[in-house]
Amino acid sequence: ARCYFDRVSAPQQEDPEEAEYRQQVLEDAAALKSLAVDFAHPEVGVVTSDTTATAHCYFDRASAPEQEDLEAAEYRRQVLEDAAALKKLAVDYAHPELGVVTSDPTATARCYFDRASAPEQEDTEEADYRRQVLEDAAALKKLAVDYAHPELGVVTSDPTPTARCYFD
Repeated sequence: ARCYFDRVSAPQQEDPEEAEYRQQVLEDAAALKSLAVDFAHPEVGVVTSDTTATAHCYFDRASAPEQEDLEAAEYRRQVLEDAAALKKLAVDYAHPELGVVTSDPTATARCYFDRASAPEQEDTEEADYRRQVLEDAAALKKLAVDYAHPELGVVTSDPTPTARCYFD
């Protein structure tokens, strides 16, 4: 007769050391699962078979931090909501470049710059001409100050310029 367990196609048997190691791994996994459930669900009470096991309430002890009542908690919530609303208004005021976001498709607004009483806008040619005139005026002012006040020294950032004194 042939042995069922010794045939070539028989599943490989586990030796006792491997079986013991696997059993230990499975017990560790079960313990970790139990700890994970205890951590994730603190509302589930602790079950014990020890009749002498006792515990003290963390919140009722003499050195526990004082708990605020419901009215104070509601007041705190209202103050924090007001502070958040004020912060939003301050950001909106300080950063007008941020657009207004709304989910209301019927919300409309008038453009400040397109209204009938808006000051007339200058075109790019006029703006370029104004910029050039102001640059020329600044250069002329600098030359006038240099001419009118020869006692002011010449300031340069280039370390290589040299000059000779006319009187020496």
